[in-house]
Amino acid sequence: MAKRSNDSPLQRVEELKAQRARELQAIVDRLTGELEALEARLAATEDQNERIMLKAEIVHFTLALKQLQRGHYGNSKRKPPEAGLAVPAVPPSGPLPKQGGAAAPLEFDS
Repeated sequence: MAKRSNDSPLQRVEELKAQRARELQAIVDRLTGELEALEARLAATEDQNERIMLKAEIVHFTLALKQLQRGHYGNSKRKPPEAGLAVPAVPPSGPLPKQGGAAAPLEFDS
């Protein structure tokens, strides 16, 4: 276990962040190793049922690995929280159209 600092709360927070990063990296390394082992087993087997199960596990591990590597802030598919809010339409500049869809009279200088 890492030596805890008694200096400041900010330094302790940084140490906790570093520890979490090391733990996350260990998990990513373990998943990567498992994924490589599954791919090797897939290449070596001829049994169709086992190949289907191995492919499903590979997809599962791949998705979990992508989610871990992307992290909390890397999700680019999410919309910002204000994306669902209704925004009032700004009327265009110029005169408003007449009721009933009647066209404005055209005036020509003659």
